[in-house]
Amino acid sequence: GEFIPYFQAIVRSDNKQWAGAEVLMRWQHPREGLVRPDLFIPFAEHSGLIIPMTRSLMQQTAILLAPYAQHMEPGFHLAFNITARHCQELDLIEDCRHFLQAFPPGHIKLVLELTERELIVPTEITHQLFAALHELGVMIAIDDFGTGHSSLSYLRTFNVDYLKIDQSFVAMIGVDALSRHILDSVIELSAKLNLGTVAEGVENEEQSDYLTAKGVEYLQGYLFARPLIGDQFITSLLSRFDKRA
Repeated sequence: GEFIPYFQAIVRSDNKQWAGAEVLMRWQHPREGLVRPDLFIPFAEHSGLIIPMTRSLMQQTAILLAPYAQHMEPGFHLAFNITARHCQELDLIEDCRHFLQAFPPGHIKLVLELTERELIVPTEITHQLFAALHELGVMIAIDDFGTGHSSLSYLRTFNVDYLKIDQSFVAMIGVDALSRHILDSVIELSAKLNLGTVAEGVENEEQSDYLTAKGVEYLQGYLFARPLIGDQFITSLLSRFDKRA
């Protein structure tokens, strides 16, 4: 029970309304306090414990947010990170099915973000897994696109729906011409492949305006919201819903 969800909002670039959230794992240690994910996630992945930890995260998120589904606009995205370990078996299908069943049918979009600390090797199991996930309506995103050695091979091998542009490229907007050219190429590639785009690490208006002008659909970063613990996220969600209403 020490591994808990935090939520970072994702906004639509055109109107800056909340379109969803990435669910982030945090360790609320009884003595050390809140432990950064980079200090424990790699060990969880290496040991295989990341699978039950992710399952618990999804269960906690459903319990927290399902009662407030009516305060989320239809199609609200909830995104979880998955790793190579998740792709070696089919248990993830049932985890996703149970998560979706907690919400009104069709009301939310479940997104799984492929992280690249370990290479996902395409096998019969992985193809079966991704096909079944798409049948459930689950969407697949490649996290931190442009930094991992396997990103382009993932595009060729797996049927993905979104690219998440790494914050290192976003940070160079207005600073470094080479990184901006790489960023523009990623955006153009996603458009040609008919993929959605999410830019991570948006911290100022210049970055937001540039990405919006380039046609990036969704933005995520401290400019819009920091990661929030469950009750704080729900309070903010209700406040925004009341203002729209």
